[in-house]
Amino acid sequence: MTTLSQSNRTAAAPRPTATELATAIASFTSTFERWARSLVAADAPSYPRLKLLYALHCDGPQRMADLAATLEVTPRSVTALVDGLEHEALVRRQPHPTDRRATMIELTDEARQAVERSMEHQVAIASLFEDLSEADRRTLLRLTGVLDARMRAALDEGT
Repeated sequence: MTTLSQSNRTAAAPRPTATELATAIASFTSTFERWARSLVAADAPSYPRLKLLYALHCDGPQRMADLAATLEVTPRSVTALVDGLEHEALVRRQPHPTDRRATMIELTDEARQAVERSMEHQVAIASLFEDLSEADRRTLLRLTGVLDARMRAALDEGT
């Protein structure tokens, strides 16, 4: 298995172009998304629902708009997800404590098993990275952080 550090030391290989890197990342992200979805058990909540439950578990009750931003979906999509989870008694809407126009979404006591499923899903996803060396993990975190910051800055400039 070639690691990121090993590939950096290969002097004979030509330097990848920015287009080749962009194509590789696009392919990786698409495959990663499909693979992560494939790890969801048939009897578990859907992948988008697991992501929403995980966000509420990690960050606590949130406004609908904040959930949409966290999940990077439209407010309409969050409403549909929350409607379905509320129907299953896994989340509930509560009035915002200080903003009467906002609604907070929080987990119910019944959500415990679904949240456990979302945590199991996160562990399964994390297994992809277990065989990476510490140096490769640090490099991957650094590079994805740099690229993420560039993209977020470009998105912020556009708004």
